[in-house]
Amino acid sequence: MATAIKAIPTLYGEDAIRFREEMEANERAFLAREPKDRDKDPFIVEMRKMLERSGLR
Repeated sequence: MATAIKAIPTLYGEDAIRFREEMEANERAFLAREPKDRDKDPFIVEMRKMLERSGLR
C-alpha cells in the first residue's frame, strides 16, 4: 500500500522575508568568524590522545 506524500510547508509574505533576512545574517556571521586553531582545541587534543592510545593514529 502506498504512503501518502505530505505537502511541503512554504513561507509567504512577511514570514518569508523575515526568514530570508535571518538566514543571510547567520551566513554572514558564520563567514566572518575567526577560524579556530585545531591544534589548540581541547576536544581535538583529547581525541588525538585517545586515538594514539588505541593505536589508530
